[in-house]
Amino acid sequence: MQYSKALPVGLYSIIIGASFGVLATADEELTVMQPLEVIEVHAQRRLQDIYDVTVAVTIVDGEYLQQRQLKDSVELAALSPNFTASNAAAEGTTPALTMRGVGMFDYNTSTISPIAIYSDDIVSGGASFLSSQLYDLARIEILRGPQGTLFGRNTTGGAVLLMSAMPEAEFGGYIRTSVAQQQHYRTQGAINTPINDDTALRFAFNWQDYQYSMKNIMPGAPTAGMEQASFRLLLSSRWQDWELLFRLSSEHWQGVPKPVYNAGVFSDLAAAELCPPGLVGSRQCVDAFGLSVPSDDYWTTAANTFDKRNRTDSWSGSIHVSREFSPQFTVKSVSAYKSFNRTHLWDADGPGQFIEGRLGSNSDFFSQELTFYWEQGTRFWTAGLFYLQEELIQNNSLDLFRDFRAVPELAAVPAQFFYANSLKNKSVAGYGQLEQPLSSRLTLTAGLRLTDESTRYRARSDLDTVAFYLPQLWDLNGEVADTQWTGKLALNQRLTQQHMLYYSYSRGYKSGGYNGGFATSPEEAANSAYGPEYLDAFEVGSRWRSANDQLRWDMAAFYYDYQDQQTFVNFSSGVAPYHVLKNAGDGKIFGFESQWRYQPNQQLELRLALGYIPTAKLGEYREGEMFVANSRLPFTPKWTLGAAMQYQQSLSRGRLLWQLGVDYQSSVFFDQYESDYTRQAGYRLWHGRLGWQLTADLELAIWGKNIFNQQYTELKFDSIAALGAITQLRGEARQLGIELSYQF
Repeated sequence: MQYSKALPVGLYSIIIGASFGVLATADEELTVMQPLEVIEVHAQRRLQDIYDVTVAVTIVDGEYLQQRQLKDSVELAALSPNFTASNAAAEGTTPALTMRGVGMFDYNTSTISPIAIYSDDIVSGGASFLSSQLYDLARIEILRGPQGTLFGRNTTGGAVLLMSAMPEAEFGGYIRTSVAQQQHYRTQGAINTPINDDTALRFAFNWQDYQYSMKNIMPGAPTAGMEQASFRLLLSSRWQDWELLFRLSSEHWQGVPKPVYNAGVFSDLAAAELCPPGLVGSRQCVDAFGLSVPSDDYWTTAANTFDKRNRTDSWSGSIHVSREFSPQFTVKSVSAYKSFNRTHLWDADGPGQFIEGRLGSNSDFFSQELTFYWEQGTRFWTAGLFYLQEELIQNNSLDLFRDFRAVPELAAVPAQFFYANSLKNKSVAGYGQLEQPLSSRLTLTAGLRLTDESTRYRARSDLDTVAFYLPQLWDLNGEVADTQWTGKLALNQRLTQQHMLYYSYSRGYKSGGYNGGFATSPEEAANSAYGPEYLDAFEVGSRWRSANDQLRWDMAAFYYDYQDQQTFVNFSSGVAPYHVLKNAGDGKIFGFESQWRYQPNQQLELRLALGYIPTAKLGEYREGEMFVANSRLPFTPKWTLGAAMQYQQSLSRGRLLWQLGVDYQSSVFFDQYESDYTRQAGYRLWHGRLGWQLTADLELAIWGKNIFNQQYTELKFDSIAALGAITQLRGEARQLGIELSYQF
């Protein structure tokens, strides 16, 4: 095991000072006050008062999710401080999730994200499973920081818990339909029916069909958009001391991926003079082929997407069984199987056929977890065993400079690589956590986990050129395996009934593996294995609320010491694109976050979430001619902010619900070079909704996203060496819509 380096003196002072404060008040009694509303969370694998939890957590209920018109799990980042996410390589590929500077931008499906998503206790697994539709959810909890003790698979960044609306004892349901700009249509609903006194069933569905804001004016190009259909079936039953939940779900996607925007960087192509970064994307700049952008309209491009398609089919099934052997002892078993199949044809060069390819993924996933809950007086134990097995078959291709095949003088340049990779991931773990009161004010939390993980891989590639076809350009076999201890040590200090502090240390770990990307030589393919990363996380947090519960304030300060950080490295100097996941040195992250909720009366509610990360450094990394020294971590803004207002107004008939909010993030870089050409300036996205509830069962609403039509990008990719351009995927323009919902 590797150990963290020395901490800053200031942070030691905070921790030591807090510890003396803890000891000084350890034997004092809590002041008895009027009971306040109990806010319960699942952040420690069981339902607890949030004031008993030493984790930074954001709670969002299902009704608010629906009102925000959040389409999928990638859009959840707007709800939490220091959390960013995007479809960085276009919708239909793996999303980029970053929490407190810990994240992963990698469009390769072989990657395991350091941010995990748990759907009803089932871990997401490989990166392909990270993006899922949001519908019929009871609540979401966003946990920030390493989750190295209790949760299924180790994550160094955090976890998102999606909790479905469960079957209930009464018949009921709802139907909701929405129409919006960009030819956006959505219908979702659920029906709940009891079968007998102990058994109930709930069926939920979601369908949406939409187009992207980006208009492709390439003659004959298809309209880009996606159709998505999902369903979930839940069956719950109780008898005597047993509880059973059966879950079956499926998702189907099909459509045309969002077209890229190819922005040339040369002001004078003959003299190889570059445009200033602020002019890139204007008609004053051309690419390596002398082409400028096709329009002054920000959301207009020309891209060769004639044969580009996305098709995704996935399904999952799980069985959750628990038994209460006594009021103090419960055992829970969760067995899950998931299947995923996706074909994504992509274009990365705009109007030409220079950099194109295919991402083909076929995944099979099985997990089994057995958890024991034991209450022993005031002491509480959680222990468990976890097993995961996932097999991924990749059928990818990379087509380089196909347009040159028809030019005799350039016919030696084009090449097409066909990849057939297989990866088998296995994880076995045992864990335990103790929550032990030390006094009426102090509770100790101590957790430990032993994890054994391995990735066995076989990577193969064929090469096709104008002159020849070369089978088995490489055929590699290997295994990356490691066994590690992780854990957590924390103190919870209840100062009063309304105020608590916590102090925690967590050891995070994420295993190594093989990056099944787009290598163009046997040497690059062999260089695609990477080792584990480690994270020592120190955190001090506070939760406070006023005596009348009108104001709530949560905050946390954290310091992360990264070792052997896994970073997606962009080698931008060669003509052929080469990007690989590597262990890129030791990093440092320091930050702060705070959340406020103010509700002076039943009509008005104000929310504010603020995140600040002044330090997010990637350690020194050198490979060949590439050298990176203490650059800022990609996809990590210094500031994030989310603010929202809600006001209810009674009418003679029904009521109005006004909502308005804004999400802001400061500037970010999209790779390790901190180039102004791949920098996204800070931006803010406004959203709003006005709902008129005519009756208790019927509501009509108008809503808006990106109300002020903010221009922003989800990705800027350095393609200067290959194309003389910055390849961009631009965000979504303003969207206004109307929604009708009915409950029965």
